Amino acid sequence: MKLKRFTQAGFVAATVAVAGLGLALPAAASGSVSCDGYYCRASAGAPDTGYYEAQVDNNPGSGASWIWVWTSSGATSHADYYLEGDSTMHQYYSPKNGANSMTLSKNVTAFRVCGPNGAFGDTCTSTWAHPQY
Repeated sequence: MKLKRFTQAGFVAATVAVAGLGLALPAAASGSVSCDGYYCRASAGAPDTGYYEAQVDNNPGSGASWIWVWTSSGATSHADYYLEGDSTMHQYYSPKNGANSMTLSKNVTAFRVCGPNGAFGDTCTSTWAHPQY
């Protein structure tokens, strides 16, 4: 029986195919997003990786908003968010096994929560929350 030899092109193609497997990791955690007017909540997680949540309240009439992010795991979680009139995505982090909150000078137009997935970094809720403002 004669064995086929890998050509250089065949080796490169096989290497690219194996490397591409790392790109197939899930980019989003299902989680849940709910809004009640100016207030929204996004949460996700699992028993083996911990739970994480973010909340936003675009205090009507005040011109400012409030953001809160929490995690139950030994790793940090964060909220990705956009502010009214600003196209830059911002991030706000929780401490390990805890929560942080702050007041923002502008309303939040969209946000999601991201947290540990147990093996390959963070995953984020698959849906963005859009509080009214």
